Amino acid sequence: MPGPAADPRPHRVPKALGGLAALACVACCAVPALIAAGAVGAGAGAVVGRLPALAVVLAVLSAGTWWLSQRRGSCSCTPKAAGGSSCGCKSPGDPLKITSTGRP
Repeated sequence: MPGPAADPRPHRVPKALGGLAALACVACCAVPALIAAGAVGAGAGAVVGRLPALAVVLAVLSAGTWWLSQRRGSCSCTPKAAGGSSCGCKSPGDPLKITSTGRP
């Protein structure tokens, strides 16, 4: 399994948490209207009081996970054999290697 820095997939956790926060916001506004219309029972009113706090917590978690994923440095090249854990493409001690571009 590749390391987290080499993972080419986009980070889905911030998007999922943001979507859940948006869903909690929509439910916070929709549930009282649904109770008044008689579509859901009055017992759903107990949940409505907790939805704004849940939406805020999910939004903060979403922002925090996005920020942490942006802070993490990415390394698009393979680790050096000697170092093993460092990125192999930006080593300041290695000489610059210039190759031809295939043009005559």
